[in-house]
Amino acid sequence: MKVGIIGGGFGLRVQAPIIQAQEEMDLVAVCTMKRHQIPDELNNDLNSFVHYQDWRQMLDNESLDLLFVSSMPVHHYEMVKYALERRIHVVCEKPFTTNSQQSAELIQLSKHYNKKVISDFEWRYLPSRQRVKSLIQNNEIGELLHFEYHVSYSQYQNLVTNKRGWLGQKQQYGGMLGALGSHMIDCLRWLINAEVDTVNGLVHTHVPYGGGEERDADDAFFIHGKMTNNTTFSIQLLTGVNHGIGSSLKIYGNLGTVTLKNDDKLLIEKINQPIQEVVLHEHKNKSMELSDIANRYYPAFLPFLEKVYEYLTYEKLDEDLPLIHDGHKNQLVIDKVFAT
Repeated sequence: MKVGIIGGGFGLRVQAPIIQAQEEMDLVAVCTMKRHQIPDELNNDLNSFVHYQDWRQMLDNESLDLLFVSSMPVHHYEMVKYALERRIHVVCEKPFTTNSQQSAELIQLSKHYNKKVISDFEWRYLPSRQRVKSLIQNNEIGELLHFEYHVSYSQYQNLVTNKRGWLGQKQQYGGMLGALGSHMIDCLRWLINAEVDTVNGLVHTHVPYGGGEERDADDAFFIHGKMTNNTTFSIQLLTGVNHGIGSSLKIYGNLGTVTLKNDDKLLIEKINQPIQEVVLHEHKNKSMELSDIANRYYPAFLPFLEKVYEYLTYEKLDEDLPLIHDGHKNQLVIDKVFAT
């Protein structure tokens, strides 16, 4: 399978080296704005793919089977559309588009050209989250009552002293609701297995100045609401603080509660029973050199790639693989949060 990537950040530093570890995928072309963005771990493989600075030229010149769109969100719509028109399957980063009108149009284009679009919510395949899902499906905590996903990172000093670039600009569709909130909303829909019925939200910028730049995109958000199966939810993220708790995901049922802390410690508590820690099997990387950031994504992104390959090659659709409709429904929620 011939693969191309648009994006010199996450695309090359995370996706590219892991794609190269996937035996059935052949990375043949990448597109970045600057030649020097090729990371060190890929330098030895420069002759194995063509490096473009014009993504349209890359899609016109290369006979790609699959394109990874990992650029700034404001470009996702036009890039996915252009790829579909050239009969190329797509894996698109989050947030999928900048509004649900765009994502709805891409659904129609995907049908028209009979090409598949997959949303890059790879964290579904993190082993600890797969275990949480199995506990829910096996009725270990009974009927679901409430979903709570709270994250806080101690990034205040970093925000004060360093530039954020497009991530700090609302006009560029920056902000944490799109960057991290989209993953958290997807986790809600996936684990609860229902759609968002009602939602209220607040986005806020705690650190509007820093690193010599002015920012108006959110560095914090607070969302709550109800799902179509009556499960309530609370999702929030803080980055502009000096001390954080990390990540805490809790799912409350009428028979018990599941807690996942920082994606590596899983606890279950049942009625009239002490809290028990669920043993998580450590995921072993292959004997290959990966950067620290690529290593963090490897346990989730590699199985995600394997499911993508099976879907595109054999029409074998894994129940957890996030498709274009997941990107669209995610965008519908984000639109509502920004509107409140």
